[in-house]
Amino acid sequence: MIGPLVDAVLVLSLIATLWGLTTAVANKPPGAKQLIFAAVVELATVLQSLVAATRLVLGFRPVELATTIGYVIVIVLWIPFAWLWANSERTRFSGVVMAVAALCVFAMTLRLITLWTPAA
Repeated sequence: MIGPLVDAVLVLSLIATLWGLTTAVANKPPGAKQLIFAAVVELATVLQSLVAATRLVLGFRPVELATTIGYVIVIVLWIPFAWLWANSERTRFSGVVMAVAALCVFAMTLRLITLWTPAA
């Protein structure tokens, strides 16, 4: 995986988590800027998964191949799910959903860092 890209995903997802919680505490639904920011987080996450998938196809084999493949696929599903939820249910709890999805991306990225160890 690419270090700066991983760092970007971690920082962006952490910002999105805090923004979602702030929105919920303020008793407001996510606004347009927050939803656009979520799309940027998703773009970085998709790019990260594409790089990882490409390296897997080209022969890189982590110790836990199946788990790594699962993480690479599932990590790109969180933000779109939360984004759709936030657009369909315009309440303060939509911010919580956005925060949880971003936190999942953050946690899964940390886990992918540990999984990205070559098999001996």
